Amino acid sequence: METSASERKIELLKVQNQKKPEQVISVVRDPHGEGFHTEGLTRLFGLKEIWIDTRNISESVVEYARVLSFIMESISEAQDLGLPFGYQDTFTFHGLTYSLKDGGTYRVLRRVPEFGQAAYDE
Repeated sequence: METSASERKIELLKVQNQKKPEQVISVVRDPHGEGFHTEGLTRLFGLKEIWIDTRNISESVVEYARVLSFIMESISEAQDLGLPFGYQDTFTFHGLTYSLKDGGTYRVLRRVPEFGQAAYDE
């Protein structure tokens, strides 16, 4: 049975671990949802995938690719050192604060607005 174009997932980008090039995750558009999420964190590390909550990801692709690369490399390094890894609810990367809160099936990644910026709906 053939899937229609609207049912196929669209791969936006791949993020590769710089220290372990064989570790690659993808960011895909959910054909049934209105957002993007990772694929590969569960397979590689047994952790929840990440839902990217951004209203206009096309303006933020490079930013979120860097954040996801940082997260994946942190997970991989903890695994190499035999240390447990757990997602942090908030963290700072390159001077910006992000939240990575549990959203059921996914961890939801959002940039926390700076003072004076409009916040996303939770």
